[in-house]
Amino acid sequence: MSLLIKVLSWLLTLTLLGLGALVVLVFLDSRPLVPEDRTLSAAEQAWAREWLVAAKPQGLRDGERITLTLSEREANIIGNYLIDKVGQGRVDVRLTAEGAQVAASLGLPWDPDQRFMNLDLNLAGGERLPRIEQARLAGLPLPENLVQTIAERLVNALDQARLLHHVDLQPDLALLTYEWHRDALANLGSGLVSAEERARILTYQHVLVRYAAAHPRPPTIALADLLSVVLSAAQDASQGASQSDPAAENRAAILALAAYTSQQHIRDPGPPDARSSRTRFRPVALLGRGDLAQHFMTSAALAAQGGTALSDLVGLYKEVADSRGGSGFSFADLAADRAGTRFANLATGQRQDAQAVQAAAREGLTADDLMPAIDRLPEGMNAAAFAAAFQDTKSPAYRGAVAAIERDIDALRLFQRATR
Repeated sequence: MSLLIKVLSWLLTLTLLGLGALVVLVFLDSRPLVPEDRTLSAAEQAWAREWLVAAKPQGLRDGERITLTLSEREANIIGNYLIDKVGQGRVDVRLTAEGAQVAASLGLPWDPDQRFMNLDLNLAGGERLPRIEQARLAGLPLPENLVQTIAERLVNALDQARLLHHVDLQPDLALLTYEWHRDALANLGSGLVSAEERARILTYQHVLVRYAAAHPRPPTIALADLLSVVLSAAQDASQGASQSDPAAENRAAILALAAYTSQQHIRDPGPPDARSSRTRFRPVALLGRGDLAQHFMTSAALAAQGGTALSDLVGLYKEVADSRGGSGFSFADLAADRAGTRFANLATGQRQDAQAVQAAAREGLTADDLMPAIDRLPEGMNAAAFAAAFQDTKSPAYRGAVAAIERDIDALRLFQRATR
């Protein structure tokens, strides 16, 4: 995967964290802002693939700068090629002397009414990086402070990563200059959180790496064991001399473990020390499965940072997308998504709940504390099989299946303990 696609994935994640909870609170549009009246030709798709491959920093020296040039037409081809990789939708880019106008429409695949999330951005040029002048979601203007917060955090992350050096917007032309560094993506990810939270996350990353090194057998580590270790460390921090917020410590521990489970190294942007060496990852499993561990921790991280609505949205989107050509809709994966979300809500919610989770971790968590049984949950359902069994995600049959999973999560010992 090219550097550009990885960077776009980081930026998409940042946007979702900022806007995801808001998306589900506004009315979706019945019509796309950008009409789906044109599909990319085979030649355009081939050109987009070749352009992205050419943008890959293969053979570049550390610190070397590359400038990518796109006409308005080429920017639209690249944008629509990328959005086709995500799902149904279209993007329209207009380059002017003042800046750029970007309109995007994304269809939600689980929505039987086929409504759209429409995003409209006005970007002002003339500076090193474009400035967001106006943003509208589903026809509604976004709060200025929200847009400003997202923009400032994005610019700070890009500056810290020393990745995107300059963007020059001209009529019918965009020039993007980036500077290649071996650890650019790690630095970019670190820049998306505050300095205080990053310090906490780095501390828990060190705890995980040290534990994994001290327990080399078996090769696969149980997620419950890692949660027990990292949340016990969170309890030590919140009960120590600093008397820090247990929910904040738990949030940082969850983010560190989510990164470890996905084999993502979080880099300290400061001077190198013993903790900044490359992480040696071990496979992590939940109920013996690596995919369930990743579903659980990804949803937990999204819930800890973006709220329940965002975590549910991303989890459901992936499962429906899988039913349309991927690995198939899996209720086991959905159960792991929901369990991870519920766990994060408990661990980062009320102070007494955060402390109860830490106490349970100190005693030692097991898989049965985190996940309900999945032996009877359907998996690998393609779109036709899912429709035959459940019609859609708004049907009574589907809602009943999800409600049963929620009841099973409620019955887990960890959640029973928290409600006492």
